Amino acid sequence: MVKGIIFDMDGTMVDSLPYHHEAWKIFFNENKVENFSEKLKDYKGGGTLDLMKAVYGDKYSLKQLKKMSDEKEVIFRRIYKGKINPIEGFMNFLIDVKSKNILIGLASNAIRKNVSLITKELEIYDGFDSIICGDEVDNGKPNPEMFNKTIDRFKINKNECLIFEDSLEGIMAANNSGINVVGITSSTSHQTLKEAGSIKTINNYIDFDLSSYRFILFDESDSSPEL
Repeated sequence: MVKGIIFDMDGTMVDSLPYHHEAWKIFFNENKVENFSEKLKDYKGGGTLDLMKAVYGDKYSLKQLKKMSDEKEVIFRRIYKGKINPIEGFMNFLIDVKSKNILIGLASNAIRKNVSLITKELEIYDGFDSIICGDEVDNGKPNPEMFNKTIDRFKINKNECLIFEDSLEGIMAANNSGINVVGITSSTSHQTLKEAGSIKTINNYIDFDLSSYRFILFDESDSSPEL
């Protein structure tokens, strides 16, 4: 029985990745970074600080990189505010999940300010039983820390939980935690998500029927749950 569901945010709840890409372009242009398109091509909504480190290496201190990361996120919030659109079917799916008294968690590499902007504009902030953000953990995805902390808050078994993710980092984090994960194709192909370990892949939430989902323990079967 499903007792808890954990959602990623960017690319999983909302179609925000194009705006992150635009924010990066604005930031890099303002800071005269050359060939930034090459650096962005594999960006799938991971931690901003990690990408800053990849771009700048040892050129700046960690404190400076964090400040620059904050500047990029300010740009993102400025250009995304008022334009937030959920992934198709997500809002109705959330209502359905809530009506079944299933615990709802949000676990994202995004910082708290971004999460607050998006969830409050969609008027769903108070609907979550747990929210854990990238600036509130020691290790972001693909480390399973935020998923494990959510399970601890839920006080349920991992085989009673289901995760929704769109990125390879998120799929890896779910697998590392030992929780079944459904992959959403907003940033990654069906094939890649399946190969990474998703039990099912969907284009949107209209494609997923929670009532047809039958749990099989993650660590006690080689077969996937029936969907």
